[in-house]
Amino acid sequence: MAEDFQINLLKFISAELYFLAGLLASREMYGKSYYALGVGEKAAVDQAVNSQIFGNLATITPALFVQPTPTQTSEAPPEKKNGHAK
Repeated sequence: MAEDFQINLLKFISAELYFLAGLLASREMYGKSYYALGVGEKAAVDQAVNSQIFGNLATITPALFVQPTPTQTSEAPPEKKNGHAK
């Protein structure tokens, strides 16, 4: 029960911080309240806030976002000579 409370409290705090970031971003970007923005302006503010938050999260915890691609192997990359791979 206590764990559920802690998780819910963390969700509440993060939602409040996200909301505050949106309000501040709209004020900085357009000089007016988030609620006074049009649909396109709100989308731009939301995109800016999301990219900033995800960028900060990726910087803090890069290991969580690193996913090996099929081209990545455990082998060393081929040696390059004069800009060309052997």
